[in-house]
Amino acid sequence: MGLFRTIASTLILIIFVYVSHQLTRFADFTWRGQTLVIAFLALLFSMVIGSFLFFWKEKHLDHRPWRDRLLNGALLGMAYINFLVSFVILRDIVAFVESFIPLTSVENLYSSQATAALLGLPVLFMALGNFVVQVGPRLKKVPLHFENLPQGLEGLKIVHVSDLHIGTTLPVSFVKKLVDRIHEIKPDLVVFTGDILDNFVEKHQTELTLLKNLRAPHGIYYVPGNHEYYWDAAKSMQAFRDIGFQVLINQVANVTVDSSLLQVAGIPDPAGHHFQHEGPDLPRLQRSLDEKSFKILLSHQPSLASKVQKLGIDLQLSGHTHGGQFFPWNWLIVFFERYSKGLYRLGNMRLYVNQGTGYWGPQVRLGTYCELTEIVLRKDSKTE
Repeated sequence: MGLFRTIASTLILIIFVYVSHQLTRFADFTWRGQTLVIAFLALLFSMVIGSFLFFWKEKHLDHRPWRDRLLNGALLGMAYINFLVSFVILRDIVAFVESFIPLTSVENLYSSQATAALLGLPVLFMALGNFVVQVGPRLKKVPLHFENLPQGLEGLKIVHVSDLHIGTTLPVSFVKKLVDRIHEIKPDLVVFTGDILDNFVEKHQTELTLLKNLRAPHGIYYVPGNHEYYWDAAKSMQAFRDIGFQVLINQVANVTVDSSLLQVAGIPDPAGHHFQHEGPDLPRLQRSLDEKSFKILLSHQPSLASKVQKLGIDLQLSGHTHGGQFFPWNWLIVFFERYSKGLYRLGNMRLYVNQGTGYWGPQVRLGTYCELTEIVLRKDSKTE
């Protein structure tokens, strides 16, 4: 972990030098203007690096509001830096292209006015991204057709929640809004595919009490994501059991609906191995599967789909990717995640990746939204 912190800090320092140079070297600022810009960036980068180095080591159960405010400020700083670096790189790309195909004057791109606009644009993007979050979870309806769907499961309604990230930056009102929307849908089944709790259990009893109010006639199922393991996974999973969720750790739940057998299987995130917890065990899971059942598997990581497909699973539900969450990662996520968001077909198996019901870090989503998925199973010969 010490090596990781060193590499991360060095990378951030390199980015700081690059951005500072590109914003001041060519603009016609006075020396006072250049000093002001560099000082502002130095303060911002120092706050982000310092806060994350502090919180990486200092995780306390006792509630201290100043810690939350400091972390939230650092996360907003991170979002600002993300947008600013993106705009600086885009400007440099345009300038490079302009050297071959004249589009505009390079001097205009690097003027003090253009640079000032560049420094202000991230604030606008952050405001827009925060508005998307404030709207709350947006319902996405996904009908899925299966040739082998038992007649009793026709029209079965599943609500899929993933990556809620209950923590210091997620308001209680967001969780309440989510629970109210799920109640309005009246699902037959509710599934949570990990990264639901991203802090100490003891700090979020209010949110867990709200989730306890959820009802579904055929059960509420949960598998842990990687973030649950950062905050005492054993306590987290017990907390979900205590509010009535069925926690599936390489286990299968049998559900009979109108004489049709539905099996809901669940595997833990591979991060469990690194925290001395049980990781995914597909051979063990396979021994509990019935060849004649309709099978749904919950896995936080969509990347396991190619292995899951071999088990004869009909539908895998996953999250983890956040769809990139905000610009430019909503465009770049496809280079890091083969299954980034939405629906995929692997042979006879469907994979659906929820882009995240909540968010991680800053209260910002741009180019994506907070997704609450309603999946309806249909018996049909159609192909998506």
